[in-house]
Amino acid sequence: MHCLKSSEYALSPRVRFCMRLRTTRLVEKKSRKVALRELIEKYHTSMACQIAQVYAFRNQSEEAFGWLDRDYAQRDGGLIGTKVDPLLKSLHNDPRYAALLKKLKFPT
Repeated sequence: MHCLKSSEYALSPRVRFCMRLRTTRLVEKKSRKVALRELIEKYHTSMACQIAQVYAFRNQSEEAFGWLDRDYAQRDGGLIGTKVDPLLKSLHNDPRYAALLKKLKFPT
């Protein structure tokens, strides 16, 4: 994770992910693709929701819903904030978002 200071390497993968996402606009497009590919390769079994957030943030809804479905299948706790997650805002008008909230038994 080349964009982080050495003192930040001790942080959890989720915290490092969030920090990297916040700086995503400052990093060139090619680096963002590499960073996402690294994230998927290293954490695809434990960070499916966070990967979905990246895709939603990029307005890539197909990929985002694919990772949200994967997260649901893995029963990860990351979906608990789905309804209020600002990174998923681009998905709100998609019928699959309402279906996901229903599947999660969230009030609509």
